[in-house]
Amino acid sequence: MTTYVDQVAAELGSLRREQRKAALDDLRAALADGATEDELGPPHDYAAMVLDAYAADEDGEEATVFGVPWETRGPTDASVRARVWDPADPRILVPRLFGLGWTVNLGAVAVRLGLIQPDDWDDESLDAVDPRLLTVLRVVPLAWWAAAMALSVRTWRRGEPVPTHWGRGGVADRWSGRAAALAPAVIATGFAVWGTRPTTGDDRMIRPGLGSAGAALAAATALMTETAMAHPEGRRGLNVPTALAALVLPAHLAVPVTAALRARRRH
Repeated sequence: MTTYVDQVAAELGSLRREQRKAALDDLRAALADGATEDELGPPHDYAAMVLDAYAADEDGEEATVFGVPWETRGPTDASVRARVWDPADPRILVPRLFGLGWTVNLGAVAVRLGLIQPDDWDDESLDAVDPRLLTVLRVVPLAWWAAAMALSVRTWRRGEPVPTHWGRGGVADRWSGRAAALAPAVIATGFAVWGTRPTTGDDRMIRPGLGSAGAALAAATALMTETAMAHPEGRRGLNVPTALAALVLPAHLAVPVTAALRARRRH
């Protein structure tokens, strides 16, 4: 049964997660203190009042440059990286985690595909997941780091110039010294160390997911580098590792989300 709070929450999809959570916490507190739905007004009107309040607050506005969103906080901010999984936000394209442009809200994609409803997910959903699964997911970035390290070191040991840019048809058109072979390993190390740090809430799957995605992209780059050295004439298949790396984050989030939804249905 859809409650008054659920109806209001459905109207607040345009707010950032921390803003929406604060607004709904205030609403629950008001109801607990004796406020009635008649006093608060229809859910749509109450939500409109909340949205107007945040719109009037300069801190609640997203920075834009010629209409394109601009983010300076970066993925080190939990509220920023939460954008990649936010089913309550109907926007598929949300401000990217850093810099100018957009990124994909996988939560909104799941809603559009009918895999989940906006009110199927809340801040406690992951609490129903086996902690051992979350522990495994937290160390997955280390597996991608190991792959990137192995590929990078193997390329470095060849002692040959390393391709650092590819043109049309996958032909390398820019080369650097052998030390460049270790760049993917260094990048993967940063993502792996960051992605395995302990955290709370939905960030328990978002942070390691982003860590895995970054380390996987580094591993894909290391593989492309090694392949280009073995086949300098160029191969269009070089784009395949990058395409597969792009699927790491969706796959990483799908596992705990599916487990959480199954646990909720069992109860």
